Amino acid sequence: MAGLLAAVVLVGGVCLRHRDRTLRVTFLDVGQGDSCVIETPGGKVVIVDGGGHPGTDERLGSDPGNRVLVPYLRSRGVQRVDLLVPTHPDDDHVQGLNAVVENFGVGAALDGGYPGTSAPYTRLIGRLHAHRIPIYVARRGQQIALGDGVELQVLNPPNHAVMGQHSPTNDNSIVLRVIYGKSRFILTGDAEAEAENEMLGHCADLSADVLKAGHHGSRWSTNAPFLDAVHPSIAIISCGENNVYNHPHPELIDRLTARGIHIYRTDRQGAITVETDGRTIGVRTTVHGDMTVP
Repeated sequence: MAGLLAAVVLVGGVCLRHRDRTLRVTFLDVGQGDSCVIETPGGKVVIVDGGGHPGTDERLGSDPGNRVLVPYLRSRGVQRVDLLVPTHPDDDHVQGLNAVVENFGVGAALDGGYPGTSAPYTRLIGRLHAHRIPIYVARRGQQIALGDGVELQVLNPPNHAVMGQHSPTNDNSIVLRVIYGKSRFILTGDAEAEAENEMLGHCADLSADVLKAGHHGSRWSTNAPFLDAVHPSIAIISCGENNVYNHPHPELIDRLTARGIHIYRTDRQGAITVETDGRTIGVRTTVHGDMTVP
């Protein structure tokens, strides 16, 4: 299956943008939600989540997909999205992906397979089918080659459903490890403690330079054992300004700070772009602009 998915991702048009040796991973400011755009050196584009506002309808045009994600892709000269990844079927992750399907060609989608009932998720699956975009189910152990030495590894979900105490939907999030040269990223969706324990018990290597903190910085995610296994130097927290959930939770901030991890937050610094040539990593934020090397 992994080979077939890789073939689907690699076949098709390539964005007409300058080709260099840089992998670019941008965490967009979509408020209290998640949206990440991966751009490979060869021009492949992967979108992991699209943000959204629970209880609203993206067809009215006010969602982060139309407001943030689509304009960002156009500003980058993107003409085609090779892979769309809704990590799990919650509104604040999938709603904005509907606008992507309506505005760009999409090569394939990778879905976690856990049943979702939200209206934006239902519309997204319907749009994917209507556009005849193949949908693959993510399972731990799959590897997806994007070319130019960039690879995605699926760390979660496993073959069985993870039944978390707080939200099985969150704990069955797709968790991806992005590998390019010596650089590693882990994108966690809303995975919480049970999913983290699953990965700790079944994944031989969880190390990464950059970790997107789980569930917008919830106290139930990015726990100490998982953090120690990943051992990141950079943590990205995607959350909304003055959100009602108290994200990121002070306990998480304390865990990150105690380990000397550099913290970047979309609620304070806007869009966060991490670039690497496979050896060194630099970070640029909307607020500060300059590329820094932590």
